[in-house]
Amino acid sequence: MDLQNVLENSDRVFKFLEVKILEIKPGYSKIQIPYKEEFCRRGNVLNGGIIMTAIDFAGGLATLSVNDGIDQVTQELKINFLEPMYKGPFIVEGKVVRKGRTAVVVQIEFRDSEGKLGAIALGTWYIIRDRIVKKE
Repeated sequence: MDLQNVLENSDRVFKFLEVKILEIKPGYSKIQIPYKEEFCRRGNVLNGGIIMTAIDFAGGLATLSVNDGIDQVTQELKINFLEPMYKGPFIVEGKVVRKGRTAVVVQIEFRDSEGKLGAIALGTWYIIRDRIVKKE
C-alpha cells in the first residue's frame, strides 16, 4: 500500500500541508512539510496550529505503524513550542514510547531545516478495535 498516495487522496488537511512521508517503520515516523507563506502568522513565522497539525500527523503515523486494531484517534496531545520556525522544509519525527492494548504514547519532535528544535510534544492515541470513525 502506498500510504503517501492514500492520504493525499483521502485527507484534505494532509494534502493542504503538502506532507511528505520520509520514513515509517515499527514505532517510528518521519515526515516533512514545506515553509509556505500561507502557513505563517505575522512576522512570517510558522503558525502554531500548523506545527501542531504536523505533529499530530507524525504521531498518528508512528501509532499506525504499531496499531493492531482497526482505527485510531488522537486522545491527548501536549506541545511545548520552543523556538519560532521559519527555515523550512521542516522535519517532524514521531517515536512510540509505549504501546498498550488501547493506548499508544508517542514523543514527537519538530525541527527546522538546520536541525533546530522548534517544538516537542507528547501524545496519546487511542486504538479502536470495534468500529471505524467516520461521518454517518
